[in-house]
Amino acid sequence: MKSGKLSTGVSEYDVGPRSPLRTVEVLRELARHEGAGVSLAALAAKLQCPKTSLFRLLRSLEAGKYVISASGEHQLGPAALELGFAITNTREFPRCASTTLQALAQKCRETVILGVLASTKKEILYAAVIDGTHPLRFSATVGSKHPLYGSACGLAVLAHSAPADQSAYIKSVKFKRLATKTIMSTMELKRRLEEIRTDGIVISADGMVEGVHSFAAPIRQADGTVHAALSISAPNAHAVKNFRKFEQLARDAAAEISAILGYTK
Repeated sequence: MKSGKLSTGVSEYDVGPRSPLRTVEVLRELARHEGAGVSLAALAAKLQCPKTSLFRLLRSLEAGKYVISASGEHQLGPAALELGFAITNTREFPRCASTTLQALAQKCRETVILGVLASTKKEILYAAVIDGTHPLRFSATVGSKHPLYGSACGLAVLAHSAPADQSAYIKSVKFKRLATKTIMSTMELKRRLEEIRTDGIVISADGMVEGVHSFAAPIRQADGTVHAALSISAPNAHAVKNFRKFEQLARDAAAEISAILGYTK
């Protein structure tokens, strides 16, 4: 990044509209190193900013206890950790996903569902539902539970669950036909789960409700574990016309919520 000069002789990196953003970028980059120190040179290269301007910013953050500097390396200070804790507490799941879900519903105009793994680990619970706005639409109920093998959200969670949990589920599951293309055998279920892990998304047609397509993607916690997923569910006719669009929208929204929860690839 080229450093311009204002009439005061101060770098544009230090003041103006971008200054608050740069502060956040510095804190975010330090947070990615999980407590390990980062040198000024490494930080400047990563953020593509001048060392002199970055040094001044780090000194300001150090004065506020947002950064600790020692032996030429920098890491998050107690004030930054306190801020992070406060933000986490005010953005509890699934409430923190609300804005993303609303935006997704506006883009697709179909029913959007946020499903979380039930305590039994055998069902998916619909924690949030935004109904579609088309006259012909799929309807779902908040609080309803559905078998993991039947629900697109359930399959997304099951496919990314711990191997032991997945194995226990497969051994104990009892299949019941819900629609014409419901998964009805352990062999078929294993094949589908492998496919989902490879593709990173569930695309299900007539799996739980006849005449309905669902596009579901996993939501990851900060540690990468999956206990929830979101889906776009639409009448088959709508889904066929918007297949790639709905698939990408589901992927992007799930990735956005995962990032809010602290997951980084």
